[in-house]
Amino acid sequence: MTRSPKKTGGPKTIRETLQAAAQDNAAAEMGETTTSSLPSPREIEGTRAKTLTAAMRILAEKGVEELSLRAIADSAGIGLASIYHYFANKEELLLHLALAGFHELREDIAHYQSLPEHAPRMRASALAFFNFVTKKQALFSLMFNERLMARHEALREAERLTLLAYLKAVAEDDRISPEHQENAAHAIWAMGRGIAATISSYPAGTTPPELVEKMLAGGAYLIYRTEAE
Repeated sequence: MTRSPKKTGGPKTIRETLQAAAQDNAAAEMGETTTSSLPSPREIEGTRAKTLTAAMRILAEKGVEELSLRAIADSAGIGLASIYHYFANKEELLLHLALAGFHELREDIAHYQSLPEHAPRMRASALAFFNFVTKKQALFSLMFNERLMARHEALREAERLTLLAYLKAVAEDDRISPEHQENAAHAIWAMGRGIAATISSYPAGTTPPELVEKMLAGGAYLIYRTEAE
């Protein structure tokens, strides 16, 4: 088995790694149009777009507990009745936000995988995942909400597609033998689900930063380590 060369002198923590990656990407992103966190942004306009944008903002700032349809309407500057034209209830709106989250995560994984400095692709995928967790904890927890996941096949399918994107990266990593790759990908993904559950067990915005750091650093060690270590 060919082992990837061991890198030294890099950032010491996963947070520092993500900060370094952000700095590396800043020049390339300069001048580009910011990508919306909502899926297929060109296909949504007007009231529906305002509703989803306002909902995403409230979710990030205050958590899912404060995400009422009235609060969304007030934040978006639209009538409550207009929201009901596009979303039957709060659960349907939450489902759309969760689907948007998986769409964005898949795009992030593909982006990081395209950057040579983050090779191999398995490492790049993990960085994309950890970056998403760090920056969008409330959305991340919503995406893996057990109630939503159990009630909506569309959300389970969105997770499956995102897992497949990660599985492709695992299949290219020579540290994991072919017969164990699919199992390894599911195990690593389950670890991510565990991180989501831990974050969501705290009220919005109160997850101890040092706890998140430990979970991500531990996950990074398990993913990046080689037999030589």
